Amino acid sequence: MPPIYDDRMDAAYAGMKADLGYDDVETCAAAGNIAPGVIVGDTTNDRIVAGPGSRIRGLALHTHTIPREGGYREFDAVSVLRVRRGWARVTSGGAVTKDGPVKCAADGTVSDAGATAVPNAVFRSAAVDVAGGKIVLVELHAPFAVAPEAPEAP
Repeated sequence: MPPIYDDRMDAAYAGMKADLGYDDVETCAAAGNIAPGVIVGDTTNDRIVAGPGSRIRGLALHTHTIPREGGYREFDAVSVLRVRRGWARVTSGGAVTKDGPVKCAADGTVSDAGATAVPNAVFRSAAVDVAGGKIVLVELHAPFAVAPEAPEAP
């Protein structure tokens, strides 16, 4: 029997969910261009941007109505993965450590050395070479909250 999948087919692509287990996906309006597979965050006008913004929301997922290469444009409805595992774009030249903490760059790509830590997120694979760059499996656990400050002593 011939193989079902082409041996040149990528194992995954940026913005792809890793499996069909329980997840939490919300829809947010894009404030500008957003590539699938990047970390996204809030802006002051209730829209999201590529990168951490004022507060991290999650990982921009691929959707079949938006071309993978083009990504989302301003005002598009972006599917944002908040809980579970998805494939993220690795920062160009960046390294990732399996089971290590996730950090993101200003453009939302991820690596060990990103400028912003992604709370409650862990790399679940090494970087994988695919057409167009590298991706990595990221596990997210919402909420993406900043730890509260300790209360003042009375």
